[in-house]
Amino acid sequence: MTARAASVVPPRSRAARNADLWIARSLTLGPVALAFPVATLAVFALGADRNQTADLLSVVYSAGLFLGFTTSFWPLPSLRSWPRFERIQSAALLFMVVSYLTHLSWELVWLLFHDAIHTARDAPWAYPWWAYIDGGDLRYAGSSPTLLTMEGLSVANGAVGALGLVLWVRSRGRDSRGVLLCMATAVVHLYSTTLYYGSEILDGMPNVDTSSFLDTWIKFGLANAPWLVFPWFVLYWGQRTLRTLARG
Repeated sequence: MTARAASVVPPRSRAARNADLWIARSLTLGPVALAFPVATLAVFALGADRNQTADLLSVVYSAGLFLGFTTSFWPLPSLRSWPRFERIQSAALLFMVVSYLTHLSWELVWLLFHDAIHTARDAPWAYPWWAYIDGGDLRYAGSSPTLLTMEGLSVANGAVGALGLVLWVRSRGRDSRGVLLCMATAVVHLYSTTLYYGSEILDGMPNVDTSSFLDTWIKFGLANAPWLVFPWFVLYWGQRTLRTLARG
């Protein structure tokens, strides 16, 4: 009896079964998380050029986000049996977590302390915002009513989305309110990002260095593009989940 019990191997946890997925996400999103403190250290402790460092940071950030958000579609061994919906759900949930964290950190701090950030261009603590302002979007060096409204909407969207995820997780995926709140944030993401791009483009892009490929297409363009792409994944996940819940 003892020998038989010892030979029984307990089932692996989902995280262990999908170790390659977690490794892929660590390798793509990990550099994104580390890019800001490393860039700040490079500029203010090692004397690196702030504009070149900001360019490199924008590439790491933009590429890392897109690669990280699409990892559930990679041909990883542990994902071979995953159906399309499970892959979309995984991507949508990851996007929501990263998005809400961004709204409630980078954007919230800018919203609360934008005046201090504007006057602290050469302060290490303000570099995570100035790395984007330098060439990416000079609007963040000011505080126009339109920009304050957009950022206030983003922060509120992050809070609503975080509440939605909490409701959904605590109910083990059975609370339709959580799903609806997450879907609502996807709609707001599409609206606010379209407004962000459209208002600058239709104005002739006076706040972006259009002579620079990186400033135009990476800092301004690609860095914000996930919020036009992945909300559709959230909406698809939400409507499929609500239909499943309705069927009981």
